[in-house]
Amino acid sequence: MLFMRILLPLIFFLILNPCTANPNQKTLDETENYIFKQANGVDLKIYVFKPKMWKASDERPAIVFYFGGGWNSRHITQFVAYAQYYASRGIVCFIPNYRVRNTDGSQAIDSVKDAMDAFSYVKQNVERFGIDPGRIAASGGSAGGHLAASLGTLKDIKIDDFSRPNALILFNPVCVVDPQKNPKRYNVERLGVKGTEISPYHNVGLNVPPTIIYHGTADKLVPYETAEMFHNKMLEMGNFSKLIPFEGRGHGFFNHGKHLSESDYSKTLEYTDEFLNGLDWLN
Repeated sequence: MLFMRILLPLIFFLILNPCTANPNQKTLDETENYIFKQANGVDLKIYVFKPKMWKASDERPAIVFYFGGGWNSRHITQFVAYAQYYASRGIVCFIPNYRVRNTDGSQAIDSVKDAMDAFSYVKQNVERFGIDPGRIAASGGSAGGHLAASLGTLKDIKIDDFSRPNALILFNPVCVVDPQKNPKRYNVERLGVKGTEISPYHNVGLNVPPTIIYHGTADKLVPYETAEMFHNKMLEMGNFSKLIPFEGRGHGFFNHGKHLSESDYSKTLEYTDEFLNGLDWLN
């Protein structure tokens, strides 16, 4: 009974104070943001994390982070910790919102369009944000990894041209969208298209930007083999790709234990630092 008397007030407090339950949401709510697009009556915002001593005259590198959720759910706080960390390393970071099926009745193709528009917004406002247009990376996890990989491989739907970042940082990304192999998951109703036209693997060509991929070998939602397929095709086409397996890890492994020094989150930061140092993006 004593336990319940303590637990019930705590539950009600968390319900009435959602920001306390999710401090990353509070951080996001207080972060500088802009409306980059209106879609179906919804204002889609992009959140900006700037380094200390930032100036509009700077020409800093940038990373655009796309949250995951199967194109169905909105986990927009997923990359807040990453954005804060890389802002502390001198990189301007962005977290854009995009339409998801649960709340917007959208399809995967709508998420792709929103991702492209968010990235284009950043590129069109490099002077406002003090960034170098030749050093903008796209990053994301799961479905967000699919969106980032799509930017590096798909032909831009709206302007009939390639809308490519300068680097890709992918976390357990959906890189193979093949309705023939998985018709239940990749059907037209869910995707809004036949499938392979928004499949990064099926659209790998020449000059895809340098890419690093993190994937759990025990991922049952997005099998590790699909990351291998994408990675190998990248190499076959002469692109730079580095695939780092996380042994025995399942889907979303990189989200776990963010504040532990030996966590998978910390390890991905180490690998990403090395990757960005190789591109001469970190101070």
